Amino acid sequence: MFEKVNGKVVSVDIGRSGPIVARRGAMLFYTGNVYFQPHQVAGASGGMGGMAGRMMSGEHESTMIAQGQGVVHYGFRGIEIQIIDVGAVGGMIRVEVSRTLAYTSNLQASIVSVASQGGGGGGGLLRSMRSAAAGAMTGQGMFTTQLSGPGQVVILGHGGVFELPVSPDRPPVTVDPQAYVGAAGPVNTTLRSTVSWRNVGRTGGEAMQLECAGQGVVYVQASEEKL
Repeated sequence: MFEKVNGKVVSVDIGRSGPIVARRGAMLFYTGNVYFQPHQVAGASGGMGGMAGRMMSGEHESTMIAQGQGVVHYGFRGIEIQIIDVGAVGGMIRVEVSRTLAYTSNLQASIVSVASQGGGGGGGLLRSMRSAAAGAMTGQGMFTTQLSGPGQVVILGHGGVFELPVSPDRPPVTVDPQAYVGAAGPVNTTLRSTVSWRNVGRTGGEAMQLECAGQGVVYVQASEEKL
């Protein structure tokens, strides 16, 4: 399906792979008879809490679906890419919305909030508001693209992406929120603060940490640069 052209560009033959969903602005060029349409991913879960979180974080999931016959090349701002076979990593992966470049349309996709991934405590609305506020202050997006089934996804990472195994018999992996890209398998992510909420934003990035536990793989970029 996806083929790596170089470290920053992938190509895909739409006629062989079937329709491809990609973030708006990711298409670089194509050959053949290909057409593009706006695509709507299922909205964030969590009812009113999810709505509040989305409003506070200011995130938008704008995607396009490519169909037809031809070869399309994708890339985004010269950022390094990595192709992941979702079936090979347990059949489910969550990637930050801003870090999702493209994926095959046979994958089931939805937008979920960090609050629904086992993170934090408290009620739904308050938890979502705190998660969104923390995401805005640390630079980590509070919504992720959840993909499940057989298929491939291409993710973005400044300086490249590396994998960290997570398992119940190991200590949790703690990641800087700005370096976090996503996780595959049943991995719970919990955003923790070493300072009180009133002091968030007044200290360095290390004051907010993302603890990852469970069974699977955590993807981390080799930089704290935002998208």
